[in-house]
Amino acid sequence: MSCTSKGRRIFVFIIAFAAALALTACRGAAPAEPAADSSSTASPSEAAGASPSAAAGAAAALIEQARAAMADVGRYAFTLHLVQKLSGGAAAASAFEVTNAGKVERSPLKLDQTIDSVQDGEKSSLRAILVPGAYYVYDPSFEEWGKLSDEQAADIARTLSDYQIDPAAALSSAASLGAGLSLAVEAGRDVVSYEGKGPEALAFLENILEGTLDLGSLDEAARKSIALKSLSASFTLDAVTHLPLAYRIASEMTIEYEPGSPSALSQLFEGTYAKHGETEAIVVPEAAQAAPELDPPIDDPAATEGDIGTLDDLDELEGLDSY
Repeated sequence: MSCTSKGRRIFVFIIAFAAALALTACRGAAPAEPAADSSSTASPSEAAGASPSAAAGAAAALIEQARAAMADVGRYAFTLHLVQKLSGGAAAASAFEVTNAGKVERSPLKLDQTIDSVQDGEKSSLRAILVPGAYYVYDPSFEEWGKLSDEQAADIARTLSDYQIDPAAALSSAASLGAGLSLAVEAGRDVVSYEGKGPEALAFLENILEGTLDLGSLDEAARKSIALKSLSASFTLDAVTHLPLAYRIASEMTIEYEPGSPSALSQLFEGTYAKHGETEAIVVPEAAQAAPELDPPIDDPAATEGDIGTLDDLDELEGLDSY
């Protein structure tokens, strides 16, 4: 297999993965309502026994404290796990799962992560490193590095989730769940939770679906057809530092890719944070620095238009099903 052919296959996978995790909508979310001063906020144990409105206020205040605490953290380790199952209606049944694990430096932005995915039973794995002006990928099946062009690297950087590279911004979106928030203490940690399916739940979820389902690429009728059946969200925080430790967002919904033919979509989006401010520096291996630049998939018109596709396109991407 030629270097060009291998490069195309690696690049196609990177683009497909970026589509799965392009959770960029959270960056543009409206700022949360100002939280109450922390000095007058009830403790989690007190809030647990308070009225729903008081508990929601205390939960929102704690989210704000977590956001402020994380905003001062310049580096950390993370995991991110996404599972999607689609069935029924006009869409072909499919299952997609991807797990990221790595570390981030926020200024300047650097990211070093491993990516393991399963698409309808087919497994793929790679390592990816993002540094200013460059994006490197390592495919274990070929045991070699490749490098994306500056333009492609910039496109990939724009698709990265706030849950990966800006947890403080991601936390801000949780405050939009408003009166439905609750607060509890579990195993010595504060847990802010939400259960519901109201308008606020759909708005919160749509921010995530912009990336995981690429809502922007769907026609208006399909976007408006989304019917939320349930949403469960939780954010686990350190009880002392208020730093975020984990999040879990599970949802059930239907979507009509064709009018009158709803498909059921189940999605789990979860992750963790650790080693706040304590991770080792991200270093690009010499082999990666010397790697050849990868070619974009020349027979994929969408690639030249900046369209990274949707999860429904994964089976159609050249080479992906042969990993």
